[in-house]
Amino acid sequence: MNFEALRTAALAWAAARKPAVVVEVAVARGSVPRETGTRMLVTADAVLGTIGGGHLE
Repeated sequence: MNFEALRTAALAWAAARKPAVVVEVAVARGSVPRETGTRMLVTADAVLGTIGGGHLE
């Protein structure tokens, strides 16, 4: 998911006063599913984007 799509969703959720967090890969070492800077947006009932799946999410 690209940054603009996450930004648009974040702004819409903020306008609706729906709490959300941005999860971002800050450091990646070795073999990893996604690179540094990858982001996802998470609310209590929705997830947009992915940081790699599995136990990371």
